[in-house]
Amino acid sequence: MLLVPPGVHRAALGDGAVAVLNTANGTWQWMNTATERIWSAALSGTVPELIHQMRAEGVPGDVERIVTATIGQLTQAGLLTGSGRGSAVLPPPMPAVTAPAPPCDQPGLAVRVLARAGLVLALGMMRLPMSIRMRLLDLLRHLPPAPPTLAASAAAAVPRIRPAWWPGRIACMEVSLATVVTIALRGRRAHWVIGSRRMPNEAHAWVWTPAGALGLSGRDADDPRRPWVGVAVTPPIHPNK
Repeated sequence: MLLVPPGVHRAALGDGAVAVLNTANGTWQWMNTATERIWSAALSGTVPELIHQMRAEGVPGDVERIVTATIGQLTQAGLLTGSGRGSAVLPPPMPAVTAPAPPCDQPGLAVRVLARAGLVLALGMMRLPMSIRMRLLDLLRHLPPAPPTLAASAAAAVPRIRPAWWPGRIACMEVSLATVVTIALRGRRAHWVIGSRRMPNEAHAWVWTPAGALGLSGRDADDPRRPWVGVAVTPPIHPNK
């Protein structure tokens, strides 16, 4: 019996495109609906039926070979496993998380000081595997949600205190993670979102609170023609909490 291993997340991007993130190894897969059909059939044990259906639909080529090769690729990518823990169904999509939150133009001194600590901690966390980062942030689920003013101030403060001497990358992943950590240092909860959009396929990370999303501006602004879609989030978003 084939299963989806823990840590696999997926979301439909529109026009038949699907984004899949495996947080166990931090890798992305972008697939079409045909590949997703094969993935689903492998989980449900209906591969022979799918092959018959695809032949009846006039799919060109050796359908059985195509399906078998695709299942092999999905297994190699860590999206299917024949042993261990997992789920027998495709992971469900997460709630929409792109409605913008009110921005903050001038973060206060206190939050700017706290943001420095948040950035240092986030840069250290980025050295850990993504799965461990996700589990660490999951601990924040016990904190009360961040008020809009605190979330907006932290999101505005982090980009302003990037150290010029830092030799490594400080981009959306680091900035959004530092924002979540900064808010956590104030004893409040924000959510780290990793998402994608299609054509061309791109990945991005941003922050979500009940007041809305932070980090979807400038070149990363949400575009109705190819909107950002959240694929994985930590801590999990629970309605009305």
